[in-house]
Amino acid sequence: MKDFHKIVVAVDGSASSIRAARVAARLADSLSVPLVMIHVFPLMSNDIAGALGMSATEIETLRDNAAANTFSEVREQISDRDLDIQEVARVGDIAEEILHYLNNDPDILAVLGRRGRSAIGSLLLGSVSDKVLRHTKTPVTVVT
Repeated sequence: MKDFHKIVVAVDGSASSIRAARVAARLADSLSVPLVMIHVFPLMSNDIAGALGMSATEIETLRDNAAANTFSEVREQISDRDLDIQEVARVGDIAEEILHYLNNDPDILAVLGRRGRSAIGSLLLGSVSDKVLRHTKTPVTVVT
């Protein structure tokens, strides 16, 4: 088995994603690989955005602001490590965007929190982590 070439952690600012980021940072540090933080702004489609009267530029601004706030919060929590940190911001279905980024790459290790910000999703294993686990061939670690 080849070594992982990067660690990818999904972050949304929730306590669960902060815990996942801490674990991901430790792994990236010990493996001397980049840490990629991915934040997905949960807008379902351009049709919905259009119905709300939002332009593509407004959606991108919302995404960028939400991602910047989340990335900043996570960086504060893992600032004790000297890491190569990359940031990826997307808009769409959270699980689908994470799956698309991972692209079934067996040389990436994905780290996910068990629950995100969604109250409904917190009833069981989070719907995002559950969907990613069921639909990827990329190794995944779920942090509780």
